[in-house]
Amino acid sequence: MAPPAEGEEFIHRPTVVSTTSATSRPRHKTFELLGPFNNISLADMYKVCGKIIGKFPIPFIIATAIMCSASLGAIGLQMKDNVRDGYTPKNSQSRLENRIYREFLGSEGDPVMTTVLMTAKDGGSMHRIEYLEEAQRQWLYISKNLSADVGNGEFMKFGDFCGHYCQANDILNYFLSAYKTKSEDPKRDGYQLDYPIATIMGYQLHLERNFFGVTINQSDPVTNIQDMRVLALPVLSEVKTFEDTDKLNKWELAVYNYATIYSALEGPHNLVEINVIGAEVVDTEMNKDAQKMVPYFIVGIISMILFIFLTVSISASYYGYFSWRIALIALACLMVPILAILSAFGINNMLGNRTNSPMMIMPFLINGIGVNDAFLTLQNWLQHSPDLPSGKRLGYMLAEAGPSITTTTLTNVIVFLIGWMNPTEEMSIFCLGCAISLLLAYVYTLTFFCPILVLLLTDRVKEPSKLESLFNKALSFYAKIICSRWTFLLLIVGSLVYWGFGIYGTLGIRAVLNTAKILPLETPIRKPNRIIEETVWKEFYPVTVIVNNPVDIGNPAKLSIFDSLVADFESMEKCRGSEYTISPIRDYQTYFYGVGAEEFDYEEETVTNTSTSLDTSKLSAFLASPIYKHHKGTLKLNFSNPVPIRKVQLIFAYENVTSWDDRIQIMKDWRHIASSYKSLNVSVWNVNAMFVDQMLSLKGLAISNALVTLGCMAAVCIVFIRNPLSVCLATAAILSISLGVTGYLCFWDLDLDPVTLCAVIVSIGMSVDFVAHVACHYQVRFKEFEEDGIVKKIEMKTPESRVVNSLSNVLWPMVQSAFSTLLCVLPLAILQNYLPMVFVKTILLVVIWGMFHGLVLLPCILAQFPLSVFNKTFSDLLFGRTSSSSCSSETDSDEDTTAEAQEMLPLAGSEKA
Repeated sequence: MAPPAEGEEFIHRPTVVSTTSATSRPRHKTFELLGPFNNISLADMYKVCGKIIGKFPIPFIIATAIMCSASLGAIGLQMKDNVRDGYTPKNSQSRLENRIYREFLGSEGDPVMTTVLMTAKDGGSMHRIEYLEEAQRQWLYISKNLSADVGNGEFMKFGDFCGHYCQANDILNYFLSAYKTKSEDPKRDGYQLDYPIATIMGYQLHLERNFFGVTINQSDPVTNIQDMRVLALPVLSEVKTFEDTDKLNKWELAVYNYATIYSALEGPHNLVEINVIGAEVVDTEMNKDAQKMVPYFIVGIISMILFIFLTVSISASYYGYFSWRIALIALACLMVPILAILSAFGINNMLGNRTNSPMMIMPFLINGIGVNDAFLTLQNWLQHSPDLPSGKRLGYMLAEAGPSITTTTLTNVIVFLIGWMNPTEEMSIFCLGCAISLLLAYVYTLTFFCPILVLLLTDRVKEPSKLESLFNKALSFYAKIICSRWTFLLLIVGSLVYWGFGIYGTLGIRAVLNTAKILPLETPIRKPNRIIEETVWKEFYPVTVIVNNPVDIGNPAKLSIFDSLVADFESMEKCRGSEYTISPIRDYQTYFYGVGAEEFDYEEETVTNTSTSLDTSKLSAFLASPIYKHHKGTLKLNFSNPVPIRKVQLIFAYENVTSWDDRIQIMKDWRHIASSYKSLNVSVWNVNAMFVDQMLSLKGLAISNALVTLGCMAAVCIVFIRNPLSVCLATAAILSISLGVTGYLCFWDLDLDPVTLCAVIVSIGMSVDFVAHVACHYQVRFKEFEEDGIVKKIEMKTPESRVVNSLSNVLWPMVQSAFSTLLCVLPLAILQNYLPMVFVKTILLVVIWGMFHGLVLLPCILAQFPLSVFNKTFSDLLFGRTSSSSCSSETDSDEDTTAEAQEMLPLAGSEKA
């Protein structure tokens, strides 16, 4: 036994130190009320747990194998993303708007729209006749002939679910026929092929909904279109059930695959390039990209194997345990997180949860974080005497390491459970998987790794390294520097600069969802996404307005309110004008006072208007008209009711909505107008409403999640660290690390989106690993060991000695954990895709700031306080008694030791545990 170091006092404690009965001493009423629970400490519980595991290691390994059978639940696992609304809070307004729109459509699923975009392969205009003919041929094949295998031997075409929208893109055929006719005879009457609204024999064609990137030339006698970059053909459909939605998704993928194959063909007849984008296409491409992470995970695993073997070998050599068995110990270290990950995937699949793209990040995170407990237990195991029976040795080891690994595991699990309760579905799935994995990694550390230590690593094979004294001297020198007042002042000045930049970055981070960032770099859907955002939405950005209350068009006062609603939407700054509005009521008024004024004979050139007041008498004839029959899908009617028009759908067109700031603002304006017409019960729907709500909710979610998470961290620290000052400093350090991570992510060109929000929550949980262990070990008053069957203790009476004790326990495991985490996630940086890069950057910042706080800043601050303040717990303050922290196996102060202490037998006569 080495003599006590400076600041340490050796205490030889006899097995029976007092003959005074515990019951004879005065106690507070509250102390008595606690009964037998007042002397229970977490360290004592772990000591008992260690003795049991050490005595029966094989049964615990068998129990681990049984628990790992949960990984079989991953058989048949399928990946599925929901990019469109999976990142939108479940309580958002857009979800309510979606539900109202579904009710209007009579559909169980969300409104479905796939967009087919056609551009000229030679980079020229799409309005050339031969290109329009090829586009028409391809559209006819897609809409009439292309079928998809939807399972069970069933094949479906677009006509099976297009409903009222089957003729939605007939405008292409109408314009092409008129264009050919006009080209043959430019002076022919009845054909005015002008953009944006062409007139063919009195019938208006709204070209602005399909023709984009158009430049005008008024001198051309055939058409004023000089150039047209993009032909857009939206594929609208009516799906009534979720089963129909699944079938439509398969058809969408069939269109996407056909367009990809066709566009790759070269030949005189392959004039156009077809791009397809839709929710299912995006989800599929995200899944494909997520699967590309598997090789990088293998690279990370290989890197971790080499790193773990190297560092474990160093530890074993240092303490005199190096042998061939170290390779098995290193493998066991790695197996802990791997078994946890496999089990988590199985449990997640058995729970019926989807496996999405973020879940593919989970193995990289857990592999790095989950191995931390194994490193800590190994370090403590090596520090204890090999002369002790395995059970006692494991008990002492868990008494020291158990509380700190429990603290960090619980905080990490709670962080992810908070993320699981978040209203964003995709991140909720990811967080639940991470929580299950980390909890299992903790369990497997106890039930698998600890028994492996007992079986394989009990005896030294040589004397400990002579470097131990050198390391202790270096640690003592470092402790003196850290405990210096000058170091404290210097660190405070540096921290103020760090906090300043962190606060500045945190306040300046923008809540923006950039879909171009989220999409994989090499995916072919980047091009159609760019066309949609930069060209289509710039020229035509529609909003669907649903009037959910009946519209009595025969009542002038009520019709006036409806007309006022329409006028408000059309008077907005970016609205393209009333001529672009789709309004069945307005078209019915035109029909009622015009064509439908009396029995119309198409051979007559004029009609006499005999109608004087608007009513619904000609509504059936209006909907049967070939010109207005498309309004069957925009009206919900009940002719048995005095007011037959029960619901109305309107569509307004806007332009120059080019940025997400514009889209957020215009969505707010639409909702404001809708909310001002209570009598009509108006709701709006837009394809980007989900994304807008994501951005509107992000800052609130980030603040609430951060506060709740920090509160939970503090609560867990109160339970397991128990000393008020240590808890306050540990919580402040967690807040400081999280502030630094969030703020410096802003400087690293990241915005606040659902992925970044999740990564920040992860950083709060990870930061606990760097500070809780230090805070927990620093408040330990005695180093306890057993020699010749007698419990001996060394009291640490100076801040330097406590810093040395803390860092000797956590320094090497912290370095191991930090670098193993980095080695596991850094291969993802090669992909350069947004989702993995967010986590790579976040984890890198967590490691940097976490190591600084855990090894430098926190020990320095702790050392500035008198040691007496660390001997108090929350229960001491509440009940007025003295007890030790849960991080120590020391039961009480000297005066509290009772005659109930059990006699400790010498090793020679003791039973091997």
